[in-house]
Amino acid sequence: MGLQTFDVFKKMKMDSSDYVVIEGESLEKMQKILLDIAQDIIKVCDDNDITYFLCGGSCLGAIRHKGFIPWDDDMDIAIQGDDFERFTEAFAKAYPDKYWIHTCHKEEYGMAMARIRLKDSVCRGKEDFGLEDECGIGVDIFIVENTFDNKVLRNLHGVLCMGAGFMLSCRNFYKRKDFYRQLEKENPEVKKAFETKIAIGKLFSFMSVKQCAELTDRIYGLCKNSSSKYVSIPSGRKHYFKEMYKRADLGSTQKKRFEDKEWCVPLNYDAYLKVMYGNYMELPKEEDRESHIVMELKFPEEK
Repeated sequence: MGLQTFDVFKKMKMDSSDYVVIEGESLEKMQKILLDIAQDIIKVCDDNDITYFLCGGSCLGAIRHKGFIPWDDDMDIAIQGDDFERFTEAFAKAYPDKYWIHTCHKEEYGMAMARIRLKDSVCRGKEDFGLEDECGIGVDIFIVENTFDNKVLRNLHGVLCMGAGFMLSCRNFYKRKDFYRQLEKENPEVKKAFETKIAIGKLFSFMSVKQCAELTDRIYGLCKNSSSKYVSIPSGRKHYFKEMYKRADLGSTQKKRFEDKEWCVPLNYDAYLKVMYGNYMELPKEEDRESHIVMELKFPEEK
């Protein structure tokens, strides 16, 4: 395997005593809570004329299942970068006591995407070291960034984004090296990649995780042309170049059913989903279905 580890964690083996399997009644509860969180996010977007759309597995679920992918335990929403700061301000004002808002500016968070997390709940994952007091059940927010119309500048921006994202990933590996080395024992095939990223992360340890995340965020948002032909989601699973789309495909939206809601998906969701999943209407084999590493899970009534 290479140094791309995003997909690895979706299918990682762990000792069953070390993590929580989200299935059955727990999965139903999780999806219900995620739906409620997403509804609050989307209400703020609608009230403030902020463009959003369901992305990733949530967009796939809307098109293929008209709701959650049956085994899915998370939700993904995309917001235009030009609107993101306005969204976080409006959301914090609308729900000051209900949620934690995690962005690259949050100490110890260390991620370029954002996350809205429900207070009075716990969903502690691999990325939550240092956030034990704020690791609630959450919905991921991915930022749609402008790109340069000039091809040379666009490619240069892409290289910088790829490098920054890799730096941030490695810095997080170094921070959580004890956890990753425990995973290596149960998944020896990942050892070379993990140790390489830990070693590279050590080189950047003169910067805090927060500083690395903020630098990455600045690089992702370098282009200020809000009418550029192409946009990208560099914090997404396929990163800058493989998540580049025509603005016309993602900048406009249409409503599709998601459970009992009518929520936005990209106008050209077919082009988007083909980039993300290929033949997206085909169900994956059971062994290829994704799940998340969760070490602790408590619903509001259990906390």
